[in-house]
Amino acid sequence: MPDCALIDIGSTRIKWQLRDRAGHVLDEGASLVIEDCTQALKDTGLAVWAARVGSPERQAALEAGMGAVPIHWVGTQGDGRYGVRSDYAEGQLGVDRFCALVAARAEGRGPCVLVDAGTAITVDLLDAEGRHRGGYLLPGRQLGWESLQARLADRVAPRDPGGWPATLDPTPGLGSEPGLERGLMLGLSGAVDRLIVEARTHLGNDTVCWLHGGDGPWLAGQLTEFVTRRENLVLEGLWQIARAEGGS
Repeated sequence: MPDCALIDIGSTRIKWQLRDRAGHVLDEGASLVIEDCTQALKDTGLAVWAARVGSPERQAALEAGMGAVPIHWVGTQGDGRYGVRSDYAEGQLGVDRFCALVAARAEGRGPCVLVDAGTAITVDLLDAEGRHRGGYLLPGRQLGWESLQARLADRVAPRDPGGWPATLDPTPGLGSEPGLERGLMLGLSGAVDRLIVEARTHLGNDTVCWLHGGDGPWLAGQLTEFVTRRENLVLEGLWQIARAEGGS
């Protein structure tokens, strides 16, 4: 039976899971709408562990929707209490990145590169001793489109996040929209490949690389560096933290 609920509020989507005491996922969901999560969880009577990046209003909306249900909000802790130490600037490492690092540390003892392909693309380095060695950030394809579309509004229309092609046509675009679409997707995949190579020069050539996030499927198909697709690393890290705190 369910033992705890886990919630990952990202910059765009909210994801949730119900897990039993052994960590098995019994139910899960994802939505662009906070209310879908609260409707699924508010009457379960379970302990809730949550992480939030982005707008504080989304956290307030979740709390309002959950009513009297207490929520354990997880923050970034780089002091090693969950197996991960970090020298990252105070208050700068997003809790989603931290939770993914905790998940990686819990599963293996070797070095790891974590690529989160979401609204932003982040590349984080975790060494064999569990120290976060820093990382890289760049805008995801949707954020890149929105940034340039505002300056090219006479030639490029706004794009819904669900409006991207399932596969990439790498041929040169014969217009502003196809040129921007293909440039972003090819440019980002090339940049991520280069960052993985750079990360491995610091961690070792045998370092594994995990790719997660909503844009993971298209990005995985374009990379030349070997990566392993992993789903829900933020929720996995949340569960590890809940277990360490005695909440599961």
